[in-house]
Amino acid sequence: MPDVMRTVVLASLALCGGAMAGVMALRPDPAVRLEAELSRLEPEDALRELRGAEGRIAFHDNLELLYGRLSLADGDLDRARRSFRRLQAQASPSEEVLETLAGIEAAAGDLAAAAAFLRQAQDAFPSADRRLRLGGWYQALRQPEAERDLLLSEDPTVLTPGEIDRLGLLLIRDGRIADYEALFTTLADSTAEGHLSFKRRLLEFLVESGRPAEAVAAAARWTAGPQGAAALEASVRALIGRGAIDAAILVARDGFRLAPGDSHVALPVFARSGHGGVARLLQGEWLASRPTLSDAEWATLTHLAESTGDMRGLQVALASGGGQAGAPALGQALMQFVRYRGAGALVPWRGLLSEDVFKEVPLVGAAWANWRGDRPATYRHLVAASNQPLSDWDQLIWMSLLDGLRGSPFHRVLLAGAVDHPGLRQRLRDSVIPARPARAALSASPDKPG
Repeated sequence: MPDVMRTVVLASLALCGGAMAGVMALRPDPAVRLEAELSRLEPEDALRELRGAEGRIAFHDNLELLYGRLSLADGDLDRARRSFRRLQAQASPSEEVLETLAGIEAAAGDLAAAAAFLRQAQDAFPSADRRLRLGGWYQALRQPEAERDLLLSEDPTVLTPGEIDRLGLLLIRDGRIADYEALFTTLADSTAEGHLSFKRRLLEFLVESGRPAEAVAAAARWTAGPQGAAALEASVRALIGRGAIDAAILVARDGFRLAPGDSHVALPVFARSGHGGVARLLQGEWLASRPTLSDAEWATLTHLAESTGDMRGLQVALASGGGQAGAPALGQALMQFVRYRGAGALVPWRGLLSEDVFKEVPLVGAAWANWRGDRPATYRHLVAASNQPLSDWDQLIWMSLLDGLRGSPFHRVLLAGAVDHPGLRQRLRDSVIPARPARAALSASPDKPG
């Protein structure tokens, strides 16, 4: 007998003995006396006594449960089945009885009967683990209707992603389109884990059903609710992905009105998906409604300028509210002008330049100092920039500014190793020792001893 089952049986015997010992003198019932006797026996001996008493004594529930457990531990499925089915016949069978009956039938190879008992257990004692197991059994039995009804009986928000996908497939298979829409509407309107993916799926369904106006209305509802920024971004992405550009534009404009502080998240979605013209159009509308920008909004505007090369949005924002921007946001915005147009493009914004800005983005300070011919300042800002992460693009800008220091001690110090940035160190080495042409390296012959 397995150790775990032996422990359970011994515990059952002990409980029976403790409960019965106090009532033996008051109620000398044969079943009660038998329970007390069994508590003193080993499981194998207790099972032998129960087999001998079967038919002579009417077993109470405790005895029947013990008999079933002992029989199951002994591998006697038929005898265990009879005991647990007698217990099942009660008005309210326990979770253990139903689970055990399901296990007995599964062990006997009757998965359909096992599933029936497990469904009773699930209905009476709901459990996510049991629901998953039962769903797997229904799939093995090829009973999609039973699986569908099982999943529909649950609150959709407690289903796993796999169960939701499966239920969606079953509803589509059965042509229950209204139920499919109701399922994903409930999930999309919830805050359950993965709700953004459910929003996307509902919008895609509505667009594919020829109902873009309803998709726009649903997206607006989510944008005005909790986590509106994430919902707005996901909605615009889903609509663009289905080719519903007009609907996506309407959703973005609704965002400007319903979530003004978060609506900027829609703009990069258009730019990244190849709709730069739409992004620029919406950027102008958005800026017109935002006299003051948050750090996150400045970051979005800077990202758009960096990814598209279009500086018009930044120009408008800097002209109207640049002085209110923090140094980090201002430095990153001005860096776009350096990247695309050179240091001379900073002249119109020289009133916004400050040591705080240069501290945040030293490459802006180096470009400005170099344009003004201030070599000490150029050197100081280049050293500071070398201590920050630099993209390949910015490393090329750094090297071009270094050229402005040629012939000076600052240039020699930088070449001598004042820079720790690995990318810049390699570029500095390459600038001093040009790479040998491949053709010359291949054609050269080794020196001969003479």
